Amino acid sequence: MPSVSEHPSTGIQDFGTSSGLNLKGEHAFPRSHSARPGASEKGASSEKGGVQRHRDFFFEDGNVVLQVEDVQYKLHRSLLEKHSPVFRELFTIPQPEGSTEGRSGDNPIVLSGIEAMNFTRFLWLLYPPTLGFCKVTTVDEWISVVDQADRWQMDALRDHALSQLRQMYLGPIRKILIWTRYDLPAHELVPVFMDVISRPQPLSLEEAQDLGLALFVKVSHARDLVHAEGACQCCSGKQEHRGHSVAKDLILEGIVRKVIGIQVPSSPF
Repeated sequence: MPSVSEHPSTGIQDFGTSSGLNLKGEHAFPRSHSARPGASEKGASSEKGGVQRHRDFFFEDGNVVLQVEDVQYKLHRSLLEKHSPVFRELFTIPQPEGSTEGRSGDNPIVLSGIEAMNFTRFLWLLYPPTLGFCKVTTVDEWISVVDQADRWQMDALRDHALSQLRQMYLGPIRKILIWTRYDLPAHELVPVFMDVISRPQPLSLEEAQDLGLALFVKVSHARDLVHAEGACQCCSGKQEHRGHSVAKDLILEGIVRKVIGIQVPSSPF
C-alpha cells in the first residue's frame, strides 16, 4: 500500500465575481508558529532517536499501525472507517498476498504530508481523554483540526471545529485569511473589512504580505475612499460621519462591497 499524501482541502473561492481574492492557505498561520514541535510536544514516548510510539495513542488492542513523521500510532480501524470515507477507501485497497502493512510497527502505513502534532490533535477529538472533555482549546489547535477534518473528509468534525473558531477572538487580518482559506461565507467578513479600512493605523508590512498583492491593493484603495468620505476613525471630516453612526457604517459597507467585491447573499425566498 502506498503512503498516503495530503488530501485536497476545500478550494479557495473568490468573493463575488470581481473580488479576485487569491490567498494562500498557509498564511492563516502566523509565521511565529512555524517551528516544528519536538517529541514531547507531539506526545511521543521518551525513546531517543528513530521512530517512537505515541504515549497516548498506541493502543494494545489497536489493529492498524499508522506512522506520521517519526511517530507511530496503533489505532482502531473500525473507528477510523466509521468517521472517514478516506480511511474506509484506504483500508479496502487490495493488498498483495502475504502483505503485513499496517499490522505492526515494522511495517506501518505511512501518512505523508502531515505533521505529527496536527494528527495528534485530530486524535484528541477522536479519542477524548475524558468523556465530555475537549483538549483542543486554542485557535491554532482548532485550525489544525479543521485541516485534518478536510483531509479525512469528516464533515461533522469540520463543522464543529469551525463553530469553535467562530466563538473565539481572531484579529481582523487573520480572520480574513481563515474565512478565505476555508471558503466560509464572505458576507460575514463585511464588518471585519469595515474595521480594517477605517482604522487609524495603516496595514503593516506583515499584514500586507499575508493578504497578498491583489487584496492589499483593494484594501488600500478602499482606505483612500474612506478618507475621502471622511468616514475613517481618525478623520475630522464631515460632522455627520464622526464616531459611530448609521450613515458612516453605510458608507463603509458600501465601499467594502464595491471595492473588495463581497456580494450580498441571495435570499432563500
